[in-house]
Amino acid sequence: MYRKLHIFLVFGIVVADTAVNGGEFDYEHQSKWYDDFRQCSYNRQSPIELNSNEAVISYNLPSLKFIHYDVPYQKAVRSENNGHTANIQLPTARLDSAYIIGGPLQNGTTYIMESLHFHWGSIDTHGSEHVLDSERYSMEMHLLHRNTKYATVEEAREHEDGLAVLAVLYAVNANITEDFVGLNEVINVLESISEFNRSTEIDNFQLSVLLGDMDVDEFYTYAGSLTTPPCSQAVTWVVFSHPITITPSQMERFRRLSDGHGAALENNYRALQAKGNRSVVLRQKRKVLESSVQSSLYWKLLSKLKPQGETVANDGK
Repeated sequence: MYRKLHIFLVFGIVVADTAVNGGEFDYEHQSKWYDDFRQCSYNRQSPIELNSNEAVISYNLPSLKFIHYDVPYQKAVRSENNGHTANIQLPTARLDSAYIIGGPLQNGTTYIMESLHFHWGSIDTHGSEHVLDSERYSMEMHLLHRNTKYATVEEAREHEDGLAVLAVLYAVNANITEDFVGLNEVINVLESISEFNRSTEIDNFQLSVLLGDMDVDEFYTYAGSLTTPPCSQAVTWVVFSHPITITPSQMERFRRLSDGHGAALENNYRALQAKGNRSVVLRQKRKVLESSVQSSLYWKLLSKLKPQGETVANDGK
């Protein structure tokens, strides 16, 4: 797919993740965040550890619906190194935007795609923000969506139903050599934004390729916050259960970015926060094999209970 790149050097004051606009902060002094951002010390913070044996299993929660995720953006999207992450800001014009509905989101509520960014570590065994069943993954992508009843992200983050973030986990596998091609449209521009405050534009950007063939019907969901200042408790989280496998070389491309001080941009993930009394729901699909086994056992039991000489419909006799 053709990509046209336009490279810019932006001069200005260092700001936080574009998705947040929370001001300057760093990951080495996370315990100090609440000095300037009070919500960072509140009791509904993210990320948290997600355990399948503690979550409420749901087979009936609606699936998420992705609107225009498979349609390339007409307008070029902007990718930038803001000193905290590689951030991609997406168009939100009415005829050139993507949305999500369904899942844990309130009925009739539409969330528009605003931006996406990544969190990663200095080594492959850590980097993700959420931890699944005691395992921390190499990298985590966040796709930030705004409730369309609010005009801006700044307004939305003041309301509990203001934002929805989809989290995709990535696991590095040193035994594979074939790249996950869905990530390449992001990786291919990382060299252009290797230094702080550099940005570039990507034509024909398409969100669906980022998800590949990942099973989007199984996920954890809970009420939480932004993971960077101002830590607004306005997020409905959807953390997909199945990580995407990437190669070591793909992961290394992210680690070549520099932060606002010229150092390697890495370990840009927040420490785990207390879950407290929050409910975590794990949406799962009913297994076909499980249903078949149950059906088979039913007919066998019914066959044993039938009167002598009587046949049972559908028992194959």
